[in-house]
Amino acid sequence: MRLVDILRWPVIALVITGSLHLAAEVVLPDLRTAFVPTSLAPLLLSYGLWVGYRGVGLGASVAEAVVAGAALGLLPLALDVVGFGILLDRGVDAGLIGGVFGLAMIFFGSLVGAGFAASGRVSRA
Repeated sequence: MRLVDILRWPVIALVITGSLHLAAEVVLPDLRTAFVPTSLAPLLLSYGLWVGYRGVGLGASVAEAVVAGAALGLLPLALDVVGFGILLDRGVDAGLIGGVFGLAMIFFGSLVGAGFAASGRVSRA
């Protein structure tokens, strides 16, 4: 099991999602009121679930799968700080808060996904 095997498709999908999100807010800045933590949390949690579940499914330990989730969580952190904070001039502090939120949601999701996948390996006696 390699980290790249766990992260390949989630990274590609998250880069596309983040790019479309950024482009949508560039074109329609008022969308910033729609893309709030409560609307983004389920999406980010699902990315974490995907990574955690896939990691354990590929033979990683729960800890390794959660580390993969933390690595994936760096993408929204970078997008929020650079894309929204600097490029869209919303401020680095606002970008950092949003980015840490995104990282946390993916991290929490990976913990749940990995735990769920690992619990399926337990034999029932």
